[in-house]
Amino acid sequence: MNGNFKSFLIVALAVYCFMRFVYPRLKRMLRGRNVAYIEPKDLEKKLSAKEDVLLIDLRTQGEFYNMFGHIDHAINLPFGEFMIRISETADRLAGFKDTPVVLTGLRDENSVFKAYCVLKQKGFVNVAILNYGVSNWLRQGLPTVERNVKKV
Repeated sequence: MNGNFKSFLIVALAVYCFMRFVYPRLKRMLRGRNVAYIEPKDLEKKLSAKEDVLLIDLRTQGEFYNMFGHIDHAINLPFGEFMIRISETADRLAGFKDTPVVLTGLRDENSVFKAYCVLKQKGFVNVAILNYGVSNWLRQGLPTVERNVKKV
C-alpha cells in the first residue's frame, strides 16, 4: 500500500472514532451535568404502570409515523411547532408544571436539549430526555406503534 493511503486511512479512522465515541460524550458534558435523562427501560416501566407521564416526540410528522414508528402514547409535536406553542401557551400550562414530561427525538439531537431548556425555564420541574431517543428505545427491543399507523 502507498504511504499516503495508509496515512489517509489512519486519519479517517481517527475522525470516525472521534465522531462516533468521543464527540457525543463531549457534547453531553458541555450541556451540563444537571440535564436529566431517563433510560428507555425505565420509561417503559412508567408507561406500563400507567403513571402520569407526558411523552413529547419532537420528530417531524413523517418521522413519527413512517421512519421507525413511535412510542405508544407519545404526542407528536415537531420542534418548530413546539417552540411556537410553548411561547404562546406557557401561561395556560401553569397547572401542569409538576407533571412529568419526557422529551424524545430520534437520537440525541440539539433540538431535544433546547426544548428541555425551554421547559425548565418556563418552570416545569420534572422534565427528562429519553436517553439517546427512539433509536435507543428500538435497540433495546421495546415496542413502538407500527409504522404508517396514525392514532385515531
